[in-house]
Amino acid sequence: MLQRTTYFRVKKLRLGDAYERFLHQALAPGGTIFSVEWTLHWPTTQYDERYLFSLGRPARRSTSTSRGVPVSESTCRMGFEPILREDIERFAKRYGCRVRRIVFAQPEHMSPLVADFYQWWHDKRGLLGRRLLVESFIVMEPYWAIRTGSVPFWMLFNTLPSAASLQAYVDAREPCDDIYMMLFSHGVESVGLTPIEKWRQLLGRARTRGAFVGVDEHAYPRDFAVFVRYYFDVQRQIMSRYPIPAALPLEQLEAFLAQTQGRYQVQWLASGV
Repeated sequence: MLQRTTYFRVKKLRLGDAYERFLHQALAPGGTIFSVEWTLHWPTTQYDERYLFSLGRPARRSTSTSRGVPVSESTCRMGFEPILREDIERFAKRYGCRVRRIVFAQPEHMSPLVADFYQWWHDKRGLLGRRLLVESFIVMEPYWAIRTGSVPFWMLFNTLPSAASLQAYVDAREPCDDIYMMLFSHGVESVGLTPIEKWRQLLGRARTRGAFVGVDEHAYPRDFAVFVRYYFDVQRQIMSRYPIPAALPLEQLEAFLAQTQGRYQVQWLASGV
């Protein structure tokens, strides 16, 4: 029903009093602040000092724009603004907190690290099997990933680069027993859309079972019911149940990072106290 869609986003550049009060109340003495810093730059046109308009999105295969739309040669950071780090580090110094910077260029650079970390954690807990739960954009289910003992792999979107990220992950690791996949449907046969046949091919990499979760293969990418259906389908299809574990100590994360240093396209940098 829509001819065009425009997103208006407000990017916070300073912590501000309210956020500082929240951090002070929520953090234990000597606690850790994680600063997630996505460094991708993207073509923009600037209207005023604090008004920037970007054309397209990182999920697209190319940054080409429609004829007649003016785009400047300048670029801006799509994610984290470095000026915010100054406030974080000032707060950390004032209250004796640690800062851990998580720095990456592409959103999906985090996905293999997180997935491997979950598998490492599952192995330590004695969970059986290797079950991959592929999530797509906002179609994700973190609670049931933990309850079913699944390894989450987050895809940015339903486009070819996301399919390539998933394929690279499964190619480089021991085969999964099961692969379950959720797919975001955005309603159009857009540039770079991964066809349903390619997703089926990736599901076929499972040793035992590969299946969609909540996806109507014939309606994709106009499968708008998936946004309701996947929540119930993940519980119906994945029968394993595990109790919610206790919070993982930060030392365990640091042990995993020490063991896998240099393996991922993500930097973990320390600053602060």
